[in-house]
Amino acid sequence: MFARPILLLAAALAAPLFAQIPQDSVESEAPAPAIIPGDALSIARAAATRGDQAEALSQYLRVLSTSPNNVEALAGAGRAALAVGDVNAATGFFARAEDLAPNDGAVKAGLGSATVQTGNGRAALRYFKQALSLGVAEASLAEDRGLAYDLTGDSRRAQASYQLALLGRPGDPTTTRRLALSQAISGNLPAALTTLDPLLRKQDIPAWRTRAFAKAVTGDVAGAEQDAAAVLPANQVATLRPYLARIAALKPSEKAAAVFLGRFPQPANRTLVAKAIPPAPRPVVTPSRTVIAAATPLRSDFALAPSAATPAPQPEAAPPLPATVDDSPALRAQRRAVAAANAKDLAAKRAEALAAQKKKADQLKAAAEAKASRSNPARHWVQVAGGANKADLPRAWTQLKAKWPGQLGSRSPWTMHYRFTNRLLIGPFPTADAAQDWVGERKKEGMTTFRVSTKSGEAVEKL
Repeated sequence: MFARPILLLAAALAAPLFAQIPQDSVESEAPAPAIIPGDALSIARAAATRGDQAEALSQYLRVLSTSPNNVEALAGAGRAALAVGDVNAATGFFARAEDLAPNDGAVKAGLGSATVQTGNGRAALRYFKQALSLGVAEASLAEDRGLAYDLTGDSRRAQASYQLALLGRPGDPTTTRRLALSQAISGNLPAALTTLDPLLRKQDIPAWRTRAFAKAVTGDVAGAEQDAAAVLPANQVATLRPYLARIAALKPSEKAAAVFLGRFPQPANRTLVAKAIPPAPRPVVTPSRTVIAAATPLRSDFALAPSAATPAPQPEAAPPLPATVDDSPALRAQRRAVAAANAKDLAAKRAEALAAQKKKADQLKAAAEAKASRSNPARHWVQVAGGANKADLPRAWTQLKAKWPGQLGSRSPWTMHYRFTNRLLIGPFPTADAAQDWVGERKKEGMTTFRVSTKSGEAVEKL
């Protein structure tokens, strides 16, 4: 697939510096437009790199609207959807990518990261194992693999995975908080508090909430309530109190599901129930102090999930379940109705957010195009030479002026990139006819040149 571009490049590099295009060529009348950088896929990559996951998701969806089988866009959309908290959408994107590219390690890793957020640690570990066998770097999936180990009750391997992730990202807050909770789940509260200490010293609010849960899983309910009261409103502390009291009695895997995903087992049959752990209220920083803003709708991952530059809108949560769960048909029907309403509301908010992102992107693109047009309006030129190496053009211009002093002595050289070469131009001329007249006069004198017209926005710079 690379043969044709390589041959074209080789031909361009081998061409003489003064190789000319015939005057009557199609290019002299209508030069091909310059390639415009910044297509949706590259914009999506850039947005993902800088952490703007909502913008990345919007751009990946734009690619998929015209290329639904683009594996890179599907995997990218999966990662972005996961980052903004839409696990179902992420799973769908990764599953489609897996159908198209069953041996893509990055896709397998993405499926593992999405699966672990559903609470299925064993299935996630299978995906991570497949990703490793396909060449994915172990450190890149170590954090989510650690969570998968915790969800299966294997705290020792979980902590080893978190430590591996921290080798590549020292001090990463999310990984550090997960490691501390894992240490607490295994019964080592002192180690958990030591792990959290650097974040606590930075007044990291999620770390204080993590400390509350670390104390709860080791049985220090009073200490957990005290820490929770320091960073959460009183009504949320009251909501949490029965859950903090129950966590210590759970199995290690159940503790992990509770503190990482907000999933508590029912007393009767251990079936996972609706999410109940409140989220972190977002801190509002003022010049003199940090205060806690009013709580947003409840989420189970209380800021342990990866953060996104632009969070996706979250649905209103169902009322917290009591410590003794009423699982009557009427209540189940009520929960289903609430879930359906929440899903509909979330879909509407997501569509609104994506529309806003698209509008913003279109405005930025229009502004960039307007700026490019002001800097480089449509103009008319004459090409006197061209070369693959831009650095050779000044020397070429000096030789040309020496050979044609009367024709070029009073002119200034300009250049623009075109395909695999660089044009050496003079001008601009007031009209296309003026440029063509100059070409005609030079032809009579034995000088080969041709006219070039540039469109608005095509960059031409002084040599």
